[in-house]
Amino acid sequence: MTHPASGGPDLPGEGGGMDGPWTSAGSRHRDGEGGVPGSAGARRGDGGAGGEGEGGAPAFEAVELARSYRLEGVSVDALRGVSLRIDQGEFVAILGPSGSGKSTLMHLLGCLDRPTAGTLRVNGVDVSTLDDTGLAELRNQAVGFVFQSFHLLGRTSALENVALPLVYRGVAKAERRERARRALESVGLAHRLDHRPSQMSGGEQQRVAIARALVGDPRVVLADEPTGNLDSKSGQEVMGILSDLNSERGVAVVLVTHEREVADLARRRIHVRDGRIELDTANEREGGVS
Repeated sequence: MTHPASGGPDLPGEGGGMDGPWTSAGSRHRDGEGGVPGSAGARRGDGGAGGEGEGGAPAFEAVELARSYRLEGVSVDALRGVSLRIDQGEFVAILGPSGSGKSTLMHLLGCLDRPTAGTLRVNGVDVSTLDDTGLAELRNQAVGFVFQSFHLLGRTSALENVALPLVYRGVAKAERRERARRALESVGLAHRLDHRPSQMSGGEQQRVAIARALVGDPRVVLADEPTGNLDSKSGQEVMGILSDLNSERGVAVVLVTHEREVADLARRRIHVRDGRIELDTANEREGGVS
């Protein structure tokens, strides 16, 4: 079983979850083509998984996306024909009440799940052309994840937690430790490199999670309720980091939230209700974190 935020095997005693976001080795297209889409050996002409696709492909493009589940013999439609485009460098908030489908949409965009129907392209790559290993490689290279509950490994240091995605890319130990150190420094945690999660506050743990999302230099960060478990001060600090990532480094940020104050920091708001997009508007109140 894979850890939900590492894409690798669970460590002994660590909780398991869905196939994680950072597995990468050995992908194959379903049609038998090898390699990451756009890399050497791949047939497709799309750009590399971690950058823009050919011709400046959007970060995400969904057409009539649907996802249904079977619960106790009953079919439940979590998403019902969602179409949207999110371009590189955008800052988007996805809002909606509990059960609206917003988290399901986030999981599909992050390649943590597959749609029941419709088309989804991530950096120009149609996810239906990838087998499970290829899908894992795409999300490892293209997307960084920040979860509400952090998903840090409890018995490992901040440095080791941040370096974990690079393990599954085959990056040498010295390089991945240096990259992890720089990522932690970028979120103000140079003094916490050797601390375990239990030795850090909730806000510090979320900053470790952000550093982990950034260590692979993704073009997109997906954040699912990133301030949900934080006090107001820590929440403002986390949102400040995400806002700076977008404005200063051009990283696209897509976050799910039910907090209006958090959504007001984005430049675009997508309202989801009953599995459909109810409203998709530019945010006239956009502004920095005070």
